[in-house]
Amino acid sequence: MSLILDFRRVPPAVGRLVNITGEVLHITHNQDLRNVFFTSPAKNTCFFSKCLYACKTEYAVCGRSDALEGSLSAYLPRLSQAPRVSIPSPWIRSYTFDGRRDWEVNPFYCDTIKQTYPYNSGTRLLNIIDMSVFDFLMGNMDRHHYELFTKFGDEGFLLHLDNARGFGRPSEDVMSILAPLTQCCV
Repeated sequence: MSLILDFRRVPPAVGRLVNITGEVLHITHNQDLRNVFFTSPAKNTCFFSKCLYACKTEYAVCGRSDALEGSLSAYLPRLSQAPRVSIPSPWIRSYTFDGRRDWEVNPFYCDTIKQTYPYNSGTRLLNIIDMSVFDFLMGNMDRHHYELFTKFGDEGFLLHLDNARGFGRPSEDVMSILAPLTQCCV
């Protein structure tokens, strides 16, 4: 998709069906990884992540029995070779059952973003809008951050990493993914 749009900002990725029990759980020696696996009431193998966002058993990823569709990506060079910074997206989702973010309730949210560094000059806001179109076309709802190579400073392009959510529901359009485009209209 990135090549079709001529973004050239996504590491090569391919979809794959993984047997999470046989290909992950049963072969790992990492106890932290083993501890996040469980069997759901429907007898599906599930796991959750330990991270800053929605990483609890309520947000677990479950296979259909053991099978889970996902993506594999070519990994970027080490941080020591190509330093990069991770920046929270202004349109991050709330990841709570009761809270909502400003962008979800304020149709003029972008007016504030346009006055905020680094979105008030250069191409960063336009790059965020491009990324939202990319995410919409592939159904990626969880763009909670983006990355930049530090070598290029504020003028660098956004790296489109963590696109696995886009493998979920190809026939479902989630219009809120386009919030940067619809709210900013630049």
